[in-house]
Amino acid sequence: MKNLKKSNHSYILPWLFLICVWLFIGTKKANAQEKPITNVWNLQTCIDFAQKNNIIIMQNDLLIQSNENNLEQSKMVRYPTLNANASQNYNFGRSVDPFTNQFVNQQVNSNNFALQASVNLFNGFQTKNTIRRNQKEIEISKLNAEQSRYTVSLNVALEYLNVLQAKELLVVADKNVNSTQTQLERTEKLFKAGAVAEGDLINLKATLANNQLAVTNANNQILLAKVRLQQQMNMPADNNFDIESVNIDNLQVTQIAETPAQIYQSAEGAMPNIKSADETIRSRMYSIEIARAGMYPTLTLNGTLFSGYSNATKKYGFVPSVSLQTIGFVNNDPNFPVNSLIFSGTRTVEDYRFREQVSDNFRQQIGFSLNIPIFNQGQVKNNIANSRVNLRNAELQSKLVRNQLRQTIEQAYTDALSAYNTYTARSTQAEAQQQSFAIQEKRYNAGASNLADFTIARINRDNAATDLIRSKYDYLFRKKVLDFYQGKPLN
Repeated sequence: MKNLKKSNHSYILPWLFLICVWLFIGTKKANAQEKPITNVWNLQTCIDFAQKNNIIIMQNDLLIQSNENNLEQSKMVRYPTLNANASQNYNFGRSVDPFTNQFVNQQVNSNNFALQASVNLFNGFQTKNTIRRNQKEIEISKLNAEQSRYTVSLNVALEYLNVLQAKELLVVADKNVNSTQTQLERTEKLFKAGAVAEGDLINLKATLANNQLAVTNANNQILLAKVRLQQQMNMPADNNFDIESVNIDNLQVTQIAETPAQIYQSAEGAMPNIKSADETIRSRMYSIEIARAGMYPTLTLNGTLFSGYSNATKKYGFVPSVSLQTIGFVNNDPNFPVNSLIFSGTRTVEDYRFREQVSDNFRQQIGFSLNIPIFNQGQVKNNIANSRVNLRNAELQSKLVRNQLRQTIEQAYTDALSAYNTYTARSTQAEAQQQSFAIQEKRYNAGASNLADFTIARINRDNAATDLIRSKYDYLFRKKVLDFYQGKPLN
């Protein structure tokens, strides 16, 4: 008996071990399949990522840098220019020595060195107005970049709401599945007891299949909404991406308090594109003043330092000598000669060294240059006329931007008001359908109603709940657009 018990234990232990291993592996697989998504983003994180990676915003930032460079360059125009130049020349045959102006018949190697400076003393205030215009261009580019950030933020917020809406529709679809499943289990019991017909059971199974299909469609809509959000963020599609859920059940959907005129007034002072249009007008005014500068004289101060070298230039010298020469005799007496000092010398030619020539040829020059425009083929007049046209175009563009903003706000206000009215009606409808379903459910459970009436009541309730969610988010979309134009934070 002891051996038998021992053999039985030795037979059972391996199977227990295999069962434990199988349960462990199964648990691991289940945990791996149910691993939650950890890459969860909130709205502000999505907006920050989108603004950082949006190509249009990047281009606007580069334009700001370019305009800042133009401003620095226009400021540097106020300072003198300084240029140095050097040249090496080779002349062959009969030529003129550039430093002695004598003809020579030999190869002449020469060097020229110059240092030139120039400063503009007066140019009709062109430099001053160019600096002011470039400052305005920087402000305009910054406002345009800010407008791009505003637009990107709004688009991301709307796509974020689309994901939230899809998730809430999934919750409703799941509830419908659970409700139908519970009803199906109850009906199966009644069918086994002979209390209901088989057709009712089949119809409930078909309804459950439709509800499960609705869950699948809702999951697909969530995936599509997430992809659209990631595309708006300029982010590669990632299945591990998810957003932070926001509880909007406590959000009170109230009627819009502001009028379209009040919203437009707030938007006119908050929208960067309006400010950009106004700054563009001021920039075009400076452009007119820059064009007018062409009618005024320009006064320039110039200075030059110059030197050079030529191998044809020689250094000539003279070696003096003194000799005593008899020029006569006193009373023709050879013993009393009359002597005279005779001065003479020898001319010498030496190479003129490079350093000496550069030092001896060094010269300076300073002068003023006055340029008075008299006739320039109508270029100045045409530039002024075109600058005025550009100013008028900027003024019209400012009006156009304001008109587009006003029309957009009026349309958005009308859409929001319509969405609010729809939501109010849907809310009343959903409440009524819920009450109707509750009554039909009690009657069906009591056997006083058939399955067809019960199913119709449930479908009406489910459709009303879905429509209510859609109308709620539709109103939130419209309201968020109005908040955007009023400069309110997207939270």
